[in-house]
Amino acid sequence: MSAPAAAAPGAPALPAVPLEVTATISRTQTALDPLAPWALAAVLLCAAWALVRYRRGTRVAADVAVHGVGLARMAWVAALAVAGVALAWAVHVGPLPFVRAMDTWAAQGARAVTTPALRTLAVRFSDVGDIVALTLLTLTVTAVLLWRRRHWVATVWLLSITANSLAVRVLKNLFERARPDPVPGLVTSGYSFPSGHAAGALMVYGLLAWLLCQRASPRGRWLIGVAAALLIAAIAASRVLLGVHYLSDVLGGLLWAGMVLAVTVGMLQWARRAV
Repeated sequence: MSAPAAAAPGAPALPAVPLEVTATISRTQTALDPLAPWALAAVLLCAAWALVRYRRGTRVAADVAVHGVGLARMAWVAALAVAGVALAWAVHVGPLPFVRAMDTWAAQGARAVTTPALRTLAVRFSDVGDIVALTLLTLTVTAVLLWRRRHWVATVWLLSITANSLAVRVLKNLFERARPDPVPGLVTSGYSFPSGHAAGALMVYGLLAWLLCQRASPRGRWLIGVAAALLIAAIAASRVLLGVHYLSDVLGGLLWAGMVLAVTVGMLQWARRAV
């Protein structure tokens, strides 16, 4: 989350969320961080309870019950988990030289290409991945799904996004990685690794794109997928361009959310194959 510290004459566009609102959210998140592990555990218990209730109320074919997520998706989840753990270890132990080199290269490249116009664009994309925007979108989609009587999808949508957000806060406090040097005009919340913007953008916009693709034509699915991928990439890149995250933070957020997203999509597909 970012917000202006001060409005400088001639400065590029400032984040959409007012400083007072951003500061309040940041203080609230920090104050509630000790409760994040317990809240995450509660959300996971709710998810398990909802899954049990859904299975009791639905006849599930034997092959679906055994191979619900699918071997290919399980392989993807495992690969993302291994890559995420390896990156987290490389960041936590030093970070390792190759991580420092990657982060330095990305930071220097960002400074070399950034112009006032590009920084303004980065701020706008960062706004779209901010906790305020993602929360409003999550609640809106939840309300629409409930209104359309898609209760199971609404439950999975809300619980998975909430779990992802809480897990990122837990991981931030676990690794306690300091952010890059403070950037004038921007206020951040929490530690650096993993990036909450990157993780939240992939989880929310990625899952929304998947839901929209279920009712779209083949051409529509392609367009939705490309649009979602470009938006997520732009939000993730904006955090490096603005100098508030290292590249490894962004990659860590994407790997984590990618794993959660794959599991979530697997659960939704399992539910669709229930008979």
